[in-house]
Amino acid sequence: MSKVIVTIGILIGFFFLFGVIVFANKGSGTPGLLGLILFAGLIAGLRAVWKKPAVKSEITETDKHQLDKRD
Repeated sequence: MSKVIVTIGILIGFFFLFGVIVFANKGSGTPGLLGLILFAGLIAGLRAVWKKPAVKSEITETDKHQLDKRD
């Protein structure tokens, strides 16, 4: 459920920023390179949110050793 909420937030943020860029470029009417960069950020953000989590590795005996804290 949290992935869906984050995805909606990313989309709302993208459309808001895209609208700001289009409004700022009234003369040309197209967002240009900034729009492409923003779209690439949207794709990267959505892929990061929906990426499967890494498999947790098992803790081995070497991970449990005591640290020597002598001066």
